[in-house]
Amino acid sequence: MRKYVTDFLASIGLGSGALVLVAALSLAGCAALQKVEDVYTAATTTVVPASVVVPAANAFDILKGTAGLSGQYCVEKAMVPAICSADIRRVVVRAIRSGTAARDQLEVSLQTGQPAAASVYNVLIAAVNNLKATPAATFMPGAGGSQ
Repeated sequence: MRKYVTDFLASIGLGSGALVLVAALSLAGCAALQKVEDVYTAATTTVVPASVVVPAANAFDILKGTAGLSGQYCVEKAMVPAICSADIRRVVVRAIRSGTAARDQLEVSLQTGQPAAASVYNVLIAAVNNLKATPAATFMPGAGGSQ
C-alpha cells in the first residue's frame, strides 16, 4: 500500500514529505474524532442524583402552573396587558414545551430515586430559568397581573 501511495505522490510531483504530511493529517483527524466521541460519551453518560432532580422538577411544576394561569389571564384580557406580549408568550410556550418533555423523561428517576441523565436535567433547568425570567413567573391571578 505504501508503495502505491509513494508512486502516486511521485507521479503528481510530490515527494515522500507529502506522505508524512498525509499521515500526520490522518492522525490529526483521528484525534479530532476521538475528541468528538469523548464529548458524546460524557454528554450521554453523565448523571445527576435524584435528590437534585426532585427540587428542579418541583420548581418547574410550580412555574408551569403559574405560567398557565398567566396564559388564561391573557386570553381573558384579549392579550392587551404587557404581560401578554407575543415575545413573552413565545418564551413561556417554548420553556413549557421543552421543560415538560424533560420532566416526563425524568419521571423514572423521580419515582425510583435513580440518577438521571445530566443532559435531560440541563434542559429542565434551562426551562426553569427561562420561565423565571418572564413576568409569568410572578403572575398573581387575584392581583390582576404581575408583581
